[in-house]
Order: sequence, then structure tokens, then C-alpha cells
Amino acid sequence: MKRAIAYLRFSSLQQVQGDSVRRQKKLIDEWLKHNADYYLDPVTFEDLGLSAYRGQHAISGAFSDFMEAVQKELIEAGSVLLVESLDRLSREKIGDASDRLRTILKAGIDVVTLTDGTHYTRDSLDDPYSIIKAILIAQRANEESEIKSKRQRAVWAEKRKQAAEKGEIMTRHCPSWLKVNAAGNGFEVIEDKADIIRTIFEMRLDGRSFEKISQALNVQGKKNLRGKVSQWNSASIERLVKSKAVIGVLSTSYRITVPDVEDISNYYPAIISIDDFERVRRISYEPESRRNTNFNPHLINIFKGLMHCKECGHAIILTGINTKGYGYYVCSMRRQHRCKTEAVRRDLTDRYLITGVIKGASGMDLHLSSETALTSMTARQLELTGKLQNVIKAIELAPDVRELTVRAAEISAEIIKLKSDMAEIQDERDMKAASALNVLNVADRKEFQLIARRIILDIKIDGKSKTCDIYLHNGMKVLNYPLTKSTGWSSILDAMAYLEQTEIIL
Repeated sequence: MKRAIAYLRFSSLQQVQGDSVRRQKKLIDEWLKHNADYYLDPVTFEDLGLSAYRGQHAISGAFSDFMEAVQKELIEAGSVLLVESLDRLSREKIGDASDRLRTILKAGIDVVTLTDGTHYTRDSLDDPYSIIKAILIAQRANEESEIKSKRQRAVWAEKRKQAAEKGEIMTRHCPSWLKVNAAGNGFEVIEDKADIIRTIFEMRLDGRSFEKISQALNVQGKKNLRGKVSQWNSASIERLVKSKAVIGVLSTSYRITVPDVEDISNYYPAIISIDDFERVRRISYEPESRRNTNFNPHLINIFKGLMHCKECGHAIILTGINTKGYGYYVCSMRRQHRCKTEAVRRDLTDRYLITGVIKGASGMDLHLSSETALTSMTARQLELTGKLQNVIKAIELAPDVRELTVRAAEISAEIIKLKSDMAEIQDERDMKAASALNVLNVADRKEFQLIARRIILDIKIDGKSKTCDIYLHNGMKVLNYPLTKSTGWSSILDAMAYLEQTEIIL
């Protein structure tokens, strides 16, 4: 007897409760009754809840296992694959869908579509009608999925619009510390659950790790958000403190994401202040060993998680650390001989990134009142520099340049005065910052680390040239920043203003 292999698929897990599986199995049973020379293989390939529209089933599902078995010739020729219809195999674009069918048929495996009784064989590849029919079915399935997808995106886009503009709720689904109110038009806080979340944030702000927080809650016999006693774990704590829902923000997800749509603020009732949420987000837990007075502060990497190799893109790690702060930044792939980029000296790199980038870009000491003044003065300097460039361009074209020359002189004088005032504030602030934050102090290194994470998005290290590309959260890009000499941040700002760019190559 020849082997028949069943393949079942539906795209949504909600269909588990529906008729899809029962219908497909009934069709298989009926076909076997009328084809007694086939037996059903006990191994059934099932993709329950995987979409064929984007080929998800062929990447990670049971259908991918079937295709692999076909390619490895583990399924003998003469076998037959039973499917409800061709759209169960693929709802992808025509080329991808027909390629999958051809691969199966070329291996000598027949395909039977149970709804219309069509039997595709290797000979079907030479039958124009059969191929055209299969292509048309694939095209129809793809178009149906595309239309359905567009409709769903449009529905959710409208729901998001109403939620953002009118405060309407999009769905009754909500975080477990909330519930839909009686009127069905908003959410209410479940206070006992919210209190536990507030306690978690307080413990995190006190410096406790996710593991110690979960242990404390379990010892106290606290119910988790699903109502189970002493079932907290570090992973659930970490997910919770990172969830924007606690500050009332609805974040996009796989189900409701639409192009060019941002998070919706004030969608949920906030149970944590934005300030506390941001403070917790920036915390990097300090192990107990680091509280010891003999702990080497240089073991704290100020730029941890921010550095990547410019050549291969992998993380940069610290090696050879000693009590004097020496060591090297090296690509994590170098040990595996997967990257040949050179290491860079840690002491020089830290010195010039701290004195140049962190102090220059952030306004450094958050507690100094001069930060606000410097920020506004820097903005004014950029504005005046732009105006001066416009005046200079006008002078080149105007027949009478007397008024323009006077205006240029006035702007130049104001810029010079601003620079002088900023230099005084900068010198005073840097001196205070130097005394306020000491790189040899564990707590101060932690403060440096928080500041670095707040202002720096990524640092791409080039070991060969001993430079780096710096990407800041505000959109600024400084390329080829030297790691072996000091570079004034104010001069970088001046150059950017002159060029009217947010990116500069040194």
C-alpha cells in the first residue's frame, strides 16, 4: 500500500474552538474510504495557529519539517500529501507558492486537494491547465489574505485613532492590574495588584535585583498577577518593570501595529510615576560584592551594552582589567576567531569618551543649575550661527552690502559674547563635576553609567583606526571620533551648526 500523509493548518489559535480541524479531518477520512490502496501515515503534520500568508508555517512550523523531509528524500516517491486546499500549503505570493508545489511534485510526491478532488502528480508539471489552475488558486488565496490583512490593519488603525483622539478603549483586553469599568468605556485599577507593583518598583529603586525581589514576594506569600501564591520569578518582575502600561501607555504589538503609529499615552490609568519608571529603567543592579570597600571600581564598565564592533557588529567586551583601570576593549568575536579587529586601550578610551562625550553632550552634572543656562545658550548659539551663514550668503548676492555687513558684525559679536559666557559656565561646571563625580568611586561610576545610557544610543568601535562612531539619542552622529586624543565637544557643535547638519565626520 502507498502512504498518505495528512497536513492540517489554520492561521489563528482562536480557530481551535472552531470547526477547522474537524472539517479537515473529515475530508481526509472520506478520501481514504474511496482510496483503499493508501494507508494514513500515523505522523500528521499540523500547523495550528500559523499563517501561510507570510510563509510562517514554512519557516518554523510542521510544514517546514515536511519540506525538509522531501528535500532529504525521506518520503518515498508515490506517497501522497492530503490537504484541504492549495491555500493550506501557501497563501504567499504566486512565485513562492508555486515553487513549493513544484518541489513536492518533482520529488515524486502527489498532492491531493480534498475540497475539489484534484490530484496533482509529477505529470501535472507538464500539464499547462493544471499549473494554471494551481497558480490561479494561489493568486486568489494570496489576494484574499492581502485584503483580509488590509481590512484588519484599517480596523485597528481606526481603533487606535479613536483611542488617541477620544480616549475610547480599543478592546476589553488590558493588563492584569486593570479591569474594564461597568460602562465599558474605560479602565479601573485593581488596587491590591497595583500596590504589589508599586512595592516592586520601590524595591527596585532600593537597589534590589529582579531575583531578590521575586524571592521577597514569594517569602511574603504574595499572589502574582494571575492570583497564584508565591509564584513570582525574576523574568516576570523584569517584564513588569519594563512595561509602559504601568505609566498608562499603550504600546504597539503584533496585533495592533500599523505604519507610522506611535504609542498612545494616557490610554490606561497610570499606577507608577513617569519619573520612577525612568529611574528604574536606567538602573543597572549593583551586586553585593560591589558594596565592599575593597571592590575594584574599574570592574564597573561605564559603557556596558553601548559599544559594538564597527567591523562585525557584535558586542565589545572588557578584558585584562586591573586595579589601575588598565585593560582593553575587544570584540567578543575575536576569541572565536570570527573577527580580526584590533583591541583598544580601555584607559584612553574611557578618558576621552568621559571628558569629551559624556560631559560635553549631557550637561554632565544633573544637579547643577548651570545646565539649563548652557542648554538655552547652546540653542541660541546654533540659531545665531545659522543666521550668520544666511547673511553671508546674502552678501555674496546683494548689490548693496552695507546693511548686511552691519548685521553680520552684530551677529558675530553676539556669538563671541555667548561663547565667552558659555566657556565660563563650562569651566565652572566641569570643575564642580570633577569634584562631584570621581571615576574611582563605585557610586560615581554608576552615575556615569546612567548618564551614558541616557545620552548615548550606540558606540561603534574601530580598533584599526582607534576611532569610534557615536550615535546619540537626540539624533546626533559623530563619526571617526578619536580615542587617543582629546576633542572639544563645543568645537563639534560649532562645526555642526556651520554645516547645518546633525552628523559630522572628524
